[in-house]
Amino acid sequence: MACDENVIKNMANEITRNCQSQNIVIDTDFVIYLIDLLLLNPKYGRMFSKTISRNNLEAFVDDCVNMLTSSETSINTLKMQFIMQMNYDKLQNLIDKHLDSIDHCLRPLINEILEEDPVIEDDAALKKLFRKISIYIILSSGLGNPGSIITLKEGVAALESVFSIEDLKIFIALPRSEKMAQLIDLVQIASGVRLFNRDCKKGGEGIPDLPFNLVDAGKACLASLSNSLITVMQRVNSLTTAIADTITIQDETGNVMIDIPTNSELTENDYRQIFELLAFNRQYELYIRKLLSDVETMVKNGTHYVEKVKLVLEELHATVKYKAAVPVVTVFPLFTKLWRVWRSMQNIMYLMSTVNRLMSVLGNISDQMKIPYHLIDKMLEGKSVVTDQDRMSDRVSITDRITLGSLKNYVAYNGSFTVINDRNIQFLGFCALCLSVGALIPSNMKVGLIQSKGYRYGFCSVKMATRFSKDSERYVNEVLEFARNNPHVINLLYMLEDVKNVKTIDNLVTRVLPKTKISDKDVQTDIHPIDGHIEKNYSWDMWQWKRRACQWATIVNYRTHSTQTDYSHLRSEIHCQTVEPRDKCLQTKKDSGVNTNPRDVFIWGLRGQIGYGQHPMKLNHATSSEKEKARVVEKCSWPCVTSEE
Repeated sequence: MACDENVIKNMANEITRNCQSQNIVIDTDFVIYLIDLLLLNPKYGRMFSKTISRNNLEAFVDDCVNMLTSSETSINTLKMQFIMQMNYDKLQNLIDKHLDSIDHCLRPLINEILEEDPVIEDDAALKKLFRKISIYIILSSGLGNPGSIITLKEGVAALESVFSIEDLKIFIALPRSEKMAQLIDLVQIASGVRLFNRDCKKGGEGIPDLPFNLVDAGKACLASLSNSLITVMQRVNSLTTAIADTITIQDETGNVMIDIPTNSELTENDYRQIFELLAFNRQYELYIRKLLSDVETMVKNGTHYVEKVKLVLEELHATVKYKAAVPVVTVFPLFTKLWRVWRSMQNIMYLMSTVNRLMSVLGNISDQMKIPYHLIDKMLEGKSVVTDQDRMSDRVSITDRITLGSLKNYVAYNGSFTVINDRNIQFLGFCALCLSVGALIPSNMKVGLIQSKGYRYGFCSVKMATRFSKDSERYVNEVLEFARNNPHVINLLYMLEDVKNVKTIDNLVTRVLPKTKISDKDVQTDIHPIDGHIEKNYSWDMWQWKRRACQWATIVNYRTHSTQTDYSHLRSEIHCQTVEPRDKCLQTKKDSGVNTNPRDVFIWGLRGQIGYGQHPMKLNHATSSEKEKARVVEKCSWPCVTSEE
């Protein structure tokens, strides 16, 4: 990969500067931890697979800055993981690192002691070297501060009782490797002498009462961890109950969905926010349980070492009692044994101080979390809080057992897997289907497990187990896809190696879409679905509507031409438009005529006769029996114009 350690470090520095510009202080080592997780996603990994361009680098830096400034819950989960990863390990590894750090700090003093070669006759130089060895023994043993005169005198006196000036002269002549071995022996013997003197009330300045402090610190640490566990479990149970009933599976596609209740003000983003908050508290719970288990082991070992110290001191007292001189072969091994037991108690005390320091840091992160109580209260309406133990031990009906027994690779419940963080179960025992949307719902152990490719998976219900058995690879890939898009889940569920194995695959999951259903159905409509209305422009004649359409389209205003084509003869003359006879009567238009009386007035002068002008003349109707005879008009009924005038 082109993105090596130097490139990652440079990107981390740039991301840190951009965050500081927004008044957000981020540790550079934490940013490197985040970058390593993000590069497991092909979306970012392919940006730097071959060459690094400035555009890709800027886009990646912007995404990291947005994540660090906006995703508060998931970032706090990652911070918690980073702190535990950097400061906590197996107990023996922590002890080894602590002892190595002490040796590293004392390395300059050791080199001075091993390389110094004073003249044997020079008493001042020998005393100076003897003093340096005493200081080294006090610092290496952790039994006080050599800056205190009383402590230094006790250290010199203890060393003189087992290592004389003559022995020092022999020590100077030894090779470097033998000097170092003898120096280690002197630390053990001289420290044992000081511890014995303290028990005899003849010294012990600066040496704490470690047996008492160890027991007291163990009780206090257990009480603190237990109280923290109770608090976080109350929060976890509430959050789990709030979202447990919202995860469903589509029967057709098998997609895992968030079923938001109808008429609810909640949105999918609200549930995603609760999912992240639950992941944070689950991570906090796991760390508390781990520390609590380790502290219980420390207290048990500490109690054992306290009793062992008492036995060794009793043995020493019995050996030196009423004796003026004791053989070195007899007493030196007892001093060495006493020191080793005391050193073991010191190591346990260091582990407890480390646990207390980590709990303080994790508690500060938890106290800074913003909990949306209004959302949780809405989700918990009408629900009673269910604990993990109750959820993981719900009874399974006989019908469901029969259904589960027929599943492929089914592992029945036998009482051997009851712990949620059992490493033999993938994803810490959380439901494998609910994890595909980010919900950490504990599995019901009585439902049983499904085995796939050598791994076992738990489920919160029989329906989830049945669906997973049909296509286990698909749902495992969905969980991996969610994890690499949400890096705070990777180390929470111990999925780092699984995500690394698929970091070169772009698409792990193809989303199945539901099919669109089409069906032919007859619909019965009402005869008169609306109130009656008389339309003035209504016409029952289809041809009337066609004529209107032509007028509206102004087709009648255009001239058309007909053209004879090769296929004109294919027109058939037998088709005609007919109207099938109907059984019902129809109301149609009817044309009617009205006979009127003819006019009985004749207008004279219409044809241009010479005279006064046009005038009406009454006409007499002749009877059917006889015709009216012509009469001579003696007097004109209209004033006529004569020649006399």
